[in-house]
Amino acid sequence: MKLTRESLRPIAIGGLVGLMAGLGLMSGVLENWSNPTLDLLFLPHQSDRRITLVAIDDASITQIGRWPWPRQVHAELIQKLSAAGAKVIGYDVSFPEKSDKTNDDALAAALKASGNTVLPLELTLLKSRNGLAYDQKNVLQPIAAFSAAAKSTGFVNSPPDADNVFRRLPLAVRGADGSVVSSFESEVLRLAGQSGAVKSAPLDYYGRMLVNFAGAPGQAFRSVSAVDILRDKVDLGSLKDGIVLVGATAFDLHDTLLVPTSRGVPMPGVEVHASAIDTILGRRWLQPVPDWIQFLLLLLAGLLIGFMVPRIRARWSVPVTIAIWAALVTAAFVAFDRGWLLDVLWPTFCIIFAYAAVTLERRLASDRQRRELKTAFSRYVSPSVVDVIIADPSKLKLGGERKRMTVLFSDICGFTSISEKLTPEKLVEVLNKYLSRMTAIVFEESGVLDKYIGDAVMAFWNAPFEQPDHAYRAVATALKMQTVLDEMNSKKEFGDVEIRIGVGINTGDMVVGNVGGEARFDYTVIGDNVNLGSRLESLTRQYKVGVIVTEATATEVGERILFRHLDKVAVKGKKEPAVIFEAIAETAAATPEQKKSAELFDAAFAKYLAKDFTGCSAACDEVLKLKADDFAAQQLKERAAHFVAEPPPADWDGTWVYLKK
Repeated sequence: MKLTRESLRPIAIGGLVGLMAGLGLMSGVLENWSNPTLDLLFLPHQSDRRITLVAIDDASITQIGRWPWPRQVHAELIQKLSAAGAKVIGYDVSFPEKSDKTNDDALAAALKASGNTVLPLELTLLKSRNGLAYDQKNVLQPIAAFSAAAKSTGFVNSPPDADNVFRRLPLAVRGADGSVVSSFESEVLRLAGQSGAVKSAPLDYYGRMLVNFAGAPGQAFRSVSAVDILRDKVDLGSLKDGIVLVGATAFDLHDTLLVPTSRGVPMPGVEVHASAIDTILGRRWLQPVPDWIQFLLLLLAGLLIGFMVPRIRARWSVPVTIAIWAALVTAAFVAFDRGWLLDVLWPTFCIIFAYAAVTLERRLASDRQRRELKTAFSRYVSPSVVDVIIADPSKLKLGGERKRMTVLFSDICGFTSISEKLTPEKLVEVLNKYLSRMTAIVFEESGVLDKYIGDAVMAFWNAPFEQPDHAYRAVATALKMQTVLDEMNSKKEFGDVEIRIGVGINTGDMVVGNVGGEARFDYTVIGDNVNLGSRLESLTRQYKVGVIVTEATATEVGERILFRHLDKVAVKGKKEPAVIFEAIAETAAATPEQKKSAELFDAAFAKYLAKDFTGCSAACDEVLKLKADDFAAQQLKERAAHFVAEPPPADWDGTWVYLKK
C-alpha cells in the first residue's frame, strides 16, 4: 500500500494523541482519576484459610459492655486464643494509657504467657527523599508493661492515597536516627515464619506494597465474634497453627478505611491487615506496568486508531474503536490477574480523543475532497449528478471499472465549410453557444460530459453512479439535441449559419475511470464499444439521418423510442457486423406518418436481408411515397436494384462494409 500525505495525516494525528496521553500518564496528572478505574479491576479471590478474624463487633459490645472493655476481658480473650493453638495473635487494639493495676497485670500476664502476640503502634509518617520516615518524637505505643510482655509491636497506620482510599502499605519505616520500625503485618508474618515472603514483596519508591484485596468488606475472610469465643460458643479447633487477627468491626468504633473493593462501604482496619497478610502469604503481588511500556502502548493505540479509522466504513468505525478499547480493558484484567496494574483511564482517553481527532480530520478532508470533486465534476456533469456524488462518494469509483454503459458522440455536419465562412472570433462565438446548449441538454438527462473534441461532444451514462435507464437517457438526449438545434436555427441564433449534427450512440461493456498520468488525467470511458459509438456518428452522413444507435441500445430502450432498422454494417476497425437503427422520435410524440414510415422501412429491410430484392424495392417505394427525400430508403432501393441485376454470393448476410471512418 502506497503511503501518501493524505493517508499519513490521520496516522500522525492518532500518534500525536497517543504521545500526549503517554506524557500525561508519566507525569502522574489525573492520578486521582486513574486509581478509581484501577480499583474496578479487583475481582474476588479465595483468601488464605490460615487467617481468622476475631471481630469486636456490635454483638460483642452489646453483650460484654460498652467500649473500652476492662483489660481483664482482653486478657481472657488472648488466653483462649493462645490455648486454641494460634500460631500468631495480631491484637489490633491500642493500650497507650494505664488502667488499674489488677487489669493491667492480668493483660500483661496474658501477653507474656501467649508468647506470640503482636500489639499495634501508631506513628506519624512523613514522605522524604529516601522514602517514608516517622517522627520519633510522636509515637503512640502501648504502655511499657504491655510492650515488654508482648512478643512484638508494629505500626498499624498508613496514609491513604490522595482520594482518601487505602491501597498501599509500607512494610517498614525509618527514623531520623536510622532505626527501623516494621509494620504490624510484617511482625505478624515474621512470627508466623514468613519473613522470606515479606522480603520478596515488590515495593514502590516509598517502600509501600500494593495490597491485593480478596473481596468486598466482610466477605473475604473467616470471622468469629469475640463474644462467642469468650462465651465458648464456637469450636476453636480451626485456629490451631493459624494467624488470628483481633480488631474492631463495630461501626461506632470508627476503625474503618475505604479500599479499592469498598464500593462505598468502608472496610474495618483489622480486615485491611488481613488483606495485606493474605497478599504476602499468597504472594499475590501487584505492580504497575512500567511507565515506558504503558507509554508505548498508548502511542501504539493512537497510531492504530489513526491507521484503521480512515480505512473502514464510517458505520464500522465506532464498533471497531469500541472493540479496541474492550481489548485493552480485557488486557488490563488479564494483566491484573498476573500481578500487573495496567492503567485504564489514559488508554480510554487516548482512544476517545484519537478517534475524535481522526474523525474530525477525516471530516475536514472529506469536506475538502467534496469541494474538489464538486469543482472538478461540475464541468462534466449536471448539478444534480454532482450532488449525488458529493452525498455518496462511494458511488464514484476511480481508477478503472468495467461496466455496461451507453456512450454518445455528436458532431457538426460540414464543420469545415462552416468555419471557412466565419471569422475566427465569430466561429468561437458560434461554437461556444452551440456547445453550451448541447452540454446543458446532456446535464438535463444526468449525463457525464466526457470531453469536447473540436466541435464534437462526447458524453456517457451509468457512471459514476447506477442509472438503470442509461440507454434511454442517451437517446432522449440525442433527440432533444436535434429538436433544440432546429429551434436555434429557426431563430437565427447562429446568424446566417445553419448547424446540423449527427449523433451516434452505443451501449455495451466499457471501462470507466481516471485515465492518464499522475500529472494529468481525465475521467473517461474507453473500449471497443466506445469506438463503435464514434463510428456510428460518422455513419449519420452516409444515411443522412440525425441519430444512429446500435441494436444493443435499441433493445435496452424498448418501445419508449420509435426506431427503424437502418442497416447491417461492418465499420472500419470492427470485424463483427452491427445492426444499426435510426432513432426517430419519442414514441408517445411520434406522428402517424413517422410510425407508418418506420413500419414500411422495417418491412423493406427485412425483405432485403431475406434476399427478396424485388419486394424490398417495392417496399422502399411505399416509404418514398410518404417521404420523397428519405435518403435511407433511396439508398436501400438502389442496393436492391443492384442485387437484382447482380445477385450476391450464397453466403451473403446483408452486411455492408465501410472502409472509411
